[in-house]
Amino acid sequence: MDRKKFVVYTALVCAGMGAAVGYGVSVRNALLPAIAFAIGFVLISLGRRRVTEVIEDERVIKISEKASRRVYQVFVTAAALIGVTLLALNRYIEVGYTLAFSACALPILYMIFYGYYRRRSL
Repeated sequence: MDRKKFVVYTALVCAGMGAAVGYGVSVRNALLPAIAFAIGFVLISLGRRRVTEVIEDERVIKISEKASRRVYQVFVTAAALIGVTLLALNRYIEVGYTLAFSACALPILYMIFYGYYRRRSL
């Protein structure tokens, strides 16, 4: 399978997953979205193995690392500011706490993974 066919295949699997999740939510069945996600993950993983071309190279991986780091920095900063603002204004308290706790939990998670990958040889 070439890369273009894999992209179409992945889009079709994701569309099927979206339909299954939407149907599961509409009939109030929590198990159906979980099963759809698991099956979709397996199908995409199996499809990726059949790709004969190079999907990612070192440059793409490096760009992805930089983009992920910037998204992380922007999200944590924005979540902290918005969360504290909502709490200070005494509006949407639950949303404010959720954003504030997310802004606290993500750096902890980052430090855990950083320590893991620092010790592990890349």
